[in-house]
Amino acid sequence: MVQGVKRRFSAEQEEASVAAPKKIKKIEPMAVGKLLGLAVGILLSAVVGFVVVQILVIDVKQQQLEELSQQRAQLAADTVQAYIKETTSQLAFYARKPLLSASFAVNDTKYLKDTEEKILKRLDGVLSVRLHPRQTAKLNKDIFPPIRFSELEMIRRAEHRESVLPEAFQLEGKWYLNFVLGAPDDPGQEPVGTLLATFDLSVLNQKLQQSVETSGQVQLTQSFGANQSAQVVVLVGQGELATSKSVIIPESFWSINFTASRALSDQTHVNMLQPVLIIVVASLILIGLAVYVGMRLAQIAEINRLKKQSVETGSVSGVTGESELVNPIYQTSDILDVEIAEEDEELLGLESVEDGAEIEPIPEEEDDIFDLQDAEELIPESIFRAYDIRGIAREQISNELAKKIGQALGSEAIDYGEDTLIVARDARTHSPEITEWFIRGVLSTGCNVLNIGTVPTPLLYFATETLDQSQSGVMVTASHNPAEYNGFKIVMNGRSRTEEEIKGVRTRIIQGRFHQGVGQEFRHDIVPSYIDTIFSDVALAGDVSIVVDAGNGVTGVVAPRLFEELGCQVTPMFCDFDGSFPNHAPDPSVEENLLPLVEKVKELGADIGVAFDGDGDRLAVVTPGGKIIWPDRLLMLFAKDIVARNPGADVVFDVKCTRHLNQCISLAGGRPVMWKTGHSPMKEKMIESGALLGGEFSGHIFIKDRWYGFDDGMYAAARLIEILSLQGESLDQMFEEFESSISTPEIRVEYPDEQKFDLMQKLVDTADFLDGKITTIDGIRVDYPKGWGLVRASNTTPGLTLRFEAEDEEFLHKLKSLFVRELRKVDNTINVDWNQ
Repeated sequence: MVQGVKRRFSAEQEEASVAAPKKIKKIEPMAVGKLLGLAVGILLSAVVGFVVVQILVIDVKQQQLEELSQQRAQLAADTVQAYIKETTSQLAFYARKPLLSASFAVNDTKYLKDTEEKILKRLDGVLSVRLHPRQTAKLNKDIFPPIRFSELEMIRRAEHRESVLPEAFQLEGKWYLNFVLGAPDDPGQEPVGTLLATFDLSVLNQKLQQSVETSGQVQLTQSFGANQSAQVVVLVGQGELATSKSVIIPESFWSINFTASRALSDQTHVNMLQPVLIIVVASLILIGLAVYVGMRLAQIAEINRLKKQSVETGSVSGVTGESELVNPIYQTSDILDVEIAEEDEELLGLESVEDGAEIEPIPEEEDDIFDLQDAEELIPESIFRAYDIRGIAREQISNELAKKIGQALGSEAIDYGEDTLIVARDARTHSPEITEWFIRGVLSTGCNVLNIGTVPTPLLYFATETLDQSQSGVMVTASHNPAEYNGFKIVMNGRSRTEEEIKGVRTRIIQGRFHQGVGQEFRHDIVPSYIDTIFSDVALAGDVSIVVDAGNGVTGVVAPRLFEELGCQVTPMFCDFDGSFPNHAPDPSVEENLLPLVEKVKELGADIGVAFDGDGDRLAVVTPGGKIIWPDRLLMLFAKDIVARNPGADVVFDVKCTRHLNQCISLAGGRPVMWKTGHSPMKEKMIESGALLGGEFSGHIFIKDRWYGFDDGMYAAARLIEILSLQGESLDQMFEEFESSISTPEIRVEYPDEQKFDLMQKLVDTADFLDGKITTIDGIRVDYPKGWGLVRASNTTPGLTLRFEAEDEEFLHKLKSLFVRELRKVDNTINVDWNQ
């Protein structure tokens, strides 16, 4: 490349240049024009860049922030509306009771007092309950909370069957909430009394805090008319930005004002590729044009100067005949033919491309495609397991991957014809964050989200069975795994996912096969409907005392309320949420985790103790004598009860269950079906066989008789309590009739995820288990006349699971030795810890 402009000099001119160097070294007009053009071009590019950033980045992000703020405001309004509905429903449950109406009619003060105490005990946040027979309520400002003219007016309207909306009131600087219902709660009957309940706002505060999290500030305001100023009843969160949205809550005096936070602003996302490309291309064009114009203007100015000079001196180029000045000013070629310095080419973006060289295409937007070489690191295959997605939170399941999974499952729901995905989460510390990113991914596909909040997994299943909005849902949970794990359980079109379908989620993410759209998020409280449905199904014949160990998991929000509604005397243990699980791991299949429950049941002399896993789909049971009833033996009792009323029914159980279950089912008149471990394959087998009952040794109990067939630890416990109340025997006495043998718990052997299935296949191909009957539907189970043994690869953790059962200790020892010998033939590094 030629540097600068070419010139040719004669000898005379060369001498003249030596004699007068100052005249030769003047700045070239073309260079001045180029520099001025470059400066103007850069200035114009800056202006264009500012405009593009304003329109395509700032304005778009602001619009997204407005939309997110509106969604958050609506979500908070839905939360308040759901709270009103739930609380009204709970109060109506008592107001509609015929005995209450009868007590009002005869002024049975004892029954009325007992009912008040019962409501105070069972409803969260209630401070006071007052039952007034018709026209007996009076002003009383000396009690707390007082009955003033406002409360008296609410009571009068209820007595005349007029609409009575809940009202907040302030007392000594603190806000409270009044609900008033007529009794009976039946529009077709004349009220004979009223129920006035006063609540503090702790529950509503908590619900609103959960709905807003770190996204901004929510104000719940109350106003009784257009001419009255609104008063702030609840204020939660922090909002630093000017973006604010309001939503009026129907059938109330309330409205929601939401102010966005910087955290919500950070959730906005703009594809920067488009504005960057526009700015780069526009800048190159503008700079190129400006430089061209500057050089042309300089050229014209120089021509005019030389013409003027030639007129004044009387000389023009070529008159001397001895020298020829070759200068671009005198060239007839187009300005674009002028040779350009390398640094100018680079600046203008005009680098030449060699013939045959490939021009690198503009990369696609990062959100739309994954580099296959990086897929294993970004989307680890090991977390897409046999029946759910599960891995270490923030390490294997990052926020971005949670969003991608949301995009994949939102797209899959749309492919099934669903426009809504029901979403719930457990109580782990990282579940709110993962759920937020997951929902963001779902909404980006155009699929709506019905968020049912922090509830046990069975309530997610219940929602997909009973709600009109959708038959598809996702639970953010790692079930019984340690605190650092999280994941996703999936129901699509009413069915759990198979292993191939779970792995298909990963394939969809890698291929970027996502729908595009804008979905909306809604809230719904499913807990009251779930409790009411079980209450209408399960009937107890007497009082039952129960100790409930939620293991600091998500059942703590539902199980105590459910059993209280059923009429039990409930003692809760570890029912407060704590995703670090400080008391014991949320796995009831491990005996050590049940020891606190055993001690508490024995201490209180309770009729029964139940322990649930982290998300509530599994349980274990403790008898008054402190004996643990493992789920395979629990299945014997259910089989006896259900099959006796449904002769010929199938009962499905997994390969880890006791061999005595087979005989028990047959004696009851049913057909035993052994199948693979795992909630997903068990459900599929129950659908295929039409079974009314299924269960696993790990604690999943599936009841199709009077229920929906999904695994639900709380419903299984309710049915067990029903049987217990009807039998008239203790739990210890009831299980004495079932045959038992010496057995081990599940023995876990750590083994790498990527090698465990290969190990099992080699074991199937080479092992010698003598004359035992081998079953390979899930791992290897070998049955002998005096016992059986099992080894299988875990589908939820990196490891193997072994279990043994025998008539005596001697044969049990032989089984253990045989299995370890065959395992070590395949891998001699395997070491089994029998003292787990």
